[in-house]
Amino acid sequence: MKEQKKQTKVMLGWTLAWVVSLAFLTGAENTLWNDLIYTKIGLLINLAIGIGMIVANKNLFKTYDELQKKIQFEAMAITLGLAVVVGLTYEVSFDFGVIDKEPEFEYLMLFISFSYTASNIINARRYK
Repeated sequence: MKEQKKQTKVMLGWTLAWVVSLAFLTGAENTLWNDLIYTKIGLLINLAIGIGMIVANKNLFKTYDELQKKIQFEAMAITLGLAVVVGLTYEVSFDFGVIDKEPEFEYLMLFISFSYTASNIINARRYK
């Protein structure tokens, strides 16, 4: 359990670093610099931090017991399915003229985040 807490903190650190680097990158481009080389460097840094976050998540997953892994796998499966179905329906709705505003990726990311969180909560309660 001590190792899991440690890996959770590592995962939190990488996640915060990735979010901050993404926010900085999107906020700084065209305001702090106009040179494409700086944007490319920023993208590479953000990508490297994102890879670190993925590795940290994998290491955290290794500390889970079988029940925790089952809860996570089911939450990931539900989230992936919902993201594909809802995301494609959202995109096609615009293509067919059902909605007027072009789909924004940010809304899909929020939907994915809420789906994953809700799936984890529901699965955790179901298996208690």
